Amino acid sequence: MKKLILAGAGHAHLFTLMKTDRLIAAGISVTVIARGDYHYYSGMGPGLLSGRYQPAETRFHVRRMTEERGGRFIQGDMVGIDADNRRVVLSDGRSFDYDVLSCNLGSDVVPVSGSNEQIISVKPIENLFFAGRDIEKRLKQERVRALVIGGGAAGIELAGNLWRLGEKTAGSLEITLVSQSEILARHPSRVRLLALASFTKRGIRIIEHVKVQDLSGSEAVLQEDGRLAFDYAFNAAGIRPPSIFRNSGLPVAADGGLLVNACLQSVRQPRIIGGGDCISFAPRPLDRVGVYAVRQGPVLYDNIAALLGCRALRTFKPQSHYLSVLNLGDGRGILSRRSFAASGRFAFLLKNYIDRKFMKRFQVSGEINALL
Repeated sequence: MKKLILAGAGHAHLFTLMKTDRLIAAGISVTVIARGDYHYYSGMGPGLLSGRYQPAETRFHVRRMTEERGGRFIQGDMVGIDADNRRVVLSDGRSFDYDVLSCNLGSDVVPVSGSNEQIISVKPIENLFFAGRDIEKRLKQERVRALVIGGGAAGIELAGNLWRLGEKTAGSLEITLVSQSEILARHPSRVRLLALASFTKRGIRIIEHVKVQDLSGSEAVLQEDGRLAFDYAFNAAGIRPPSIFRNSGLPVAADGGLLVNACLQSVRQPRIIGGGDCISFAPRPLDRVGVYAVRQGPVLYDNIAALLGCRALRTFKPQSHYLSVLNLGDGRGILSRRSFAASGRFAFLLKNYIDRKFMKRFQVSGEINALL
């Protein structure tokens, strides 16, 4: 029996997880290795922080999805890939052989120097829900100072949803966002202007072109010796692929992403394929956004079946432009595509519709009925 390992159960693997029973019926054993029973949808993470969404609305029960279709689910952290012997190694020493390995391991948040229990990373996503409830509790008793590090889409959405948290509790919440560059530098300039206008109106402070050099106790040390006091610091400073590919001697791009060809195969090890944030697409650079991971899903499934059945492979043809919608936390959003940008309630309603439609497609294991 041929062996398939799905390393990670993120957006790009959901399509294959749904069809696990078909692979098993074709005589293939399917093993899914993931860190936890659930996969959370990052697009709804800021809404978890503010309490707009509950955990059950934002996650997929990937263990149940796997096991209900006859696959084997292993909770663990994969730390090594022995490509020559077609074997993966977990942090607890267990190892598993494969004929095809598909990687959808997501990304890691770029760390900020310093350590403090009040520093909250945007990954894993469920961190945001528990941080929100803790802040909510404190706001009923005292003023809270929140620091967001990073001016990309994640940082903007976190700051906006922190504001909603403060409004909902009628508490005193002071929000500061610090960005090493201009905020939303990868977006059209009008998106930045719309976000600035929204934050200025709501009293959210933005500091641009300043790096957070260290987090010490309850203070952020900024460039040129500036300091910012905080009660909670959210690290949204950026993401990068996990180090496992570089450490395993596989070809990677400069950022450490598994270098794959147009068929999403490792450029040196054709029996290793992958999708989502953990890969770097050799034909052309791609933004690390969910739309690409989701659209890679059917291609990954077809190519897994092709590799295990000796059929022709399918190429992934990424779109040149995609729709981006930011959740500003106040019931409004910013929508952009190419150079066009607009803000308003309609933008958030569109994002909410798209997100819920995506969730409904893959929430097939009773997730929505869970209490938390």
